[in-house]
Amino acid sequence: MNLPLSLDRWQSRTTFVLALSLAVVGLGNVARFSWLLGENGGAPFMLSYLLCLLGVSVPLLVAELSLGSHGRGSPFISLRWAAQQSGASRLWVLIAALTCFAAFLLLVVSDVFGGWVLSYAYQLQLGEFAAISLPGTATELERRIEAPASVIGWSFCFARFISAALAAGARRGLGTFVWFALPALLALLGALLGYAIEQGDLAEAGSYLFKWQALDYAGGSYFAAMGFALYTLTAGVAVGLSYGAYAPEKIPLVRSVLAVALFDVVVSIALAIVVLALTSSANLLPDRDLSLLFIALPYAFGNHAFGDFYGSLFFLALLIMLLGSAVALMEPLVASFEQQTRLNRWRASALCGAVVWLFGALLSWGFSQSSPGSQVVTLLDQTATYGLIPSSLVLLALFVGWRMPLPVLRKELAREPEILFRLWYFLVRFVSIPLICIAWLWLMLVP
Repeated sequence: MNLPLSLDRWQSRTTFVLALSLAVVGLGNVARFSWLLGENGGAPFMLSYLLCLLGVSVPLLVAELSLGSHGRGSPFISLRWAAQQSGASRLWVLIAALTCFAAFLLLVVSDVFGGWVLSYAYQLQLGEFAAISLPGTATELERRIEAPASVIGWSFCFARFISAALAAGARRGLGTFVWFALPALLALLGALLGYAIEQGDLAEAGSYLFKWQALDYAGGSYFAAMGFALYTLTAGVAVGLSYGAYAPEKIPLVRSVLAVALFDVVVSIALAIVVLALTSSANLLPDRDLSLLFIALPYAFGNHAFGDFYGSLFFLALLIMLLGSAVALMEPLVASFEQQTRLNRWRASALCGAVVWLFGALLSWGFSQSSPGSQVVTLLDQTATYGLIPSSLVLLALFVGWRMPLPVLRKELAREPEILFRLWYFLVRFVSIPLICIAWLWLMLVP
């Protein structure tokens, strides 16, 4: 088997960092981060999260990127090539299968929420949430759940955009998208921060997020920080395998990922300030997940001055974040179809987009409480969260840390100082695997 060199690679480190930065920022940064900080002691949780991020998530993402950079192909080709070069069994290709399947499940969910976010942005800019009551926003959410046909069209638009962004290839399509999307996201965040400072309760938000509340920090808080850190950098869902294949040669991967992790933390904190300042001034207790995004926040924006305009900007920022993570999740699927079949890039992108939208439409119907499909929704979520991602992370750490030859890894990280390389190698081999297993056990045992 000959090394499959990628013909469509990014030409600069900046594009690589921008693409990876946009990939790691998702709805979890909004829907869970602020709630987790406030419920688990504030500053102690933040310190635990940063330690887990640097000690586990960053090394694992670097490992995945190194594997992709070594293979220079789709996830399946990269794993096959790396296994052959390492004298290991071809069964290690199972990592690619697990990560791509996990990416597909998350992508389907992203398509559903992409439709919801688009519909909320549209309604807010029309002024339909002005002076709305809290039961009114709950009714709007229930309407989307019980009548999914109202948002399936929006989900179709979301899936079509992802397909179009990827159809032109990594450089002209994905690369161009991130150069426009990331500055737009930062501009929107700046405007929203200014609005939250002017209209929201900044003191209450700061106290909730950063005050040292040791009594609220327990063993479960540490595991919650570890679990959130494991998922925040998108390791284990094939993104690193694909983006590593498109990375320019001999870039400092460790330092690039550290920059991406810093960006993710800064954006998470900025979003948490916006969310908590506005909800606190609206006399709402912080919540998480769907209740925060689609009940509390529309109510908060609808009951503040100029809330319709800034609310639509907020959901536009959410849309950009969702698109960034969605194109990253679909890229390994498109690359696999393109390189494993006779489909060209355009057809592979269109096929993946159609399949994702179809499953997303089925999932939307499954959200209905009266539908048997709701059990399928729970099953898919638990399969990805408790099965595919943790198992793929463990296998990834085992393969890179214990099967790939040290000279091969050193060549992929040639731009890093020896001490930084040795630290990364130690963390992958001896720290990440036991900590992943502990977090995995905690996720399964603690509701």
